[in-house]
Amino acid sequence: MNKLISISTEYLSPSRSIETLNLVLFEESKQIYVYNFEGKHFRVFESLVEMIQFFEVGNEPLASFDSEADLDEYLEQLPLKRIKRPLNLKLNYLYRDGANYKQFGSVIFKNERMITPRFATDKIKEKLISTEFFVPQDWNLPRLQKYPYEPEIDHEWHEFESFEWTDEDVTDNREISSFLNGIQKGYEL
Repeated sequence: MNKLISISTEYLSPSRSIETLNLVLFEESKQIYVYNFEGKHFRVFESLVEMIQFFEVGNEPLASFDSEADLDEYLEQLPLKRIKRPLNLKLNYLYRDGANYKQFGSVIFKNERMITPRFATDKIKEKLISTEFFVPQDWNLPRLQKYPYEPEIDHEWHEFESFEWTDEDVTDNREISSFLNGIQKGYEL
């Protein structure tokens, strides 16, 4: 997790500022710039050139957020090497059989629209069975059952755990917003 060190804050007006931050992880560091618009919208720039292009010609940055909590979470996970693509989103889930044996898995989606883990979690929870379960085949996700099906202890339901930022490669070519909009709520008992 990156450590965030504030270098300076320049105020363009009382409600608009540009903060220069140094992200540090062990012996690596990276300087970034955050434009804070009235404490309601935050844009992240990896260079002064990108920030100038935003102000002069309106080029949007790679990342922008509507809450400071989402911004901080993103900055803590941001790779310190220069990135040219947004962080992907990893969906973590598990299968727990009737004997309480667990098998963990994840799927990594493209995240070109910079959906935050918090937003993705809120969207998926609307579609879960009893706010935590789903049937992976219904959503075109891999089943995590590794062993042959035993009717006495096995079932189809898997448990949602979390979404998280990741710079790992995509394992599911769907864009996260398409996945979230395309899934249906499972059946209730």
